[in-house]
Amino acid sequence: MISSVILIVFPLLMSCQNNSFDLDKLTFPIQISSIEKKYMLDQNSDLSGVIVYNSTDSAVLQFSGFNFAGTLNKHDTSMLSTNYVSFYQNRTSNQVNAFRLEIRTTKKAEEFEKLIEKKLGKTDFYYRNSEFSYRAWNADNKLYLFETNNTGRYNSEKFKSCNLYVVAKGDKLLNDYFISGGFQYYGDYLQEKNKPQHKGKIYTYRNFVNEEEKDDGKDSFYLKDYVQ
Repeated sequence: MISSVILIVFPLLMSCQNNSFDLDKLTFPIQISSIEKKYMLDQNSDLSGVIVYNSTDSAVLQFSGFNFAGTLNKHDTSMLSTNYVSFYQNRTSNQVNAFRLEIRTTKKAEEFEKLIEKKLGKTDFYYRNSEFSYRAWNADNKLYLFETNNTGRYNSEKFKSCNLYVVAKGDKLLNDYFISGGFQYYGDYLQEKNKPQHKGKIYTYRNFVNEEEKDDGKDSFYLKDYVQ
């Protein structure tokens, strides 16, 4: 009996030790070929000059030691209902300089949000209302964009989801690709920050909001849903 237990447990321990993959430990540019050799990836393209590699493989769904694998429907393993990660290749440079993870299961999304808050701390780019939230950080030459969504429904059941986008700071195409939608204000800030009068100076998003408030008053749309 004891020997049977050992035989069962030993392979499990070996599999845990062998899977050392962690998205948080990746450096840009990502060597996608080395990931393709070990894990299941699907490749597709879009019209903006970006090649996308997607995976729902549980072994790849690891970030900072947290496994975010999960599904809204155990009978459907498609990306429509399953947590996944995507890697983005700049078609011009042929470098994979970004990845995105999407978590659609409420419990994992809430746990991951706490992990990101602990890892990256407070940020002065933070917008939140009852349905969505958007945050941005710059750390280790990477741009982190984090979004939560409380409006999801699957088979009439509500769920909370989140997305994390991690982008190499020097890749303009991929930065422009992700800085849109709820993150567009951050793009406005970067345009202002790059003007000559701010060169060589500390100029935060909070500085930008303060300037907009001086110009437009409390009605400035940069103040709506802004978490100060």
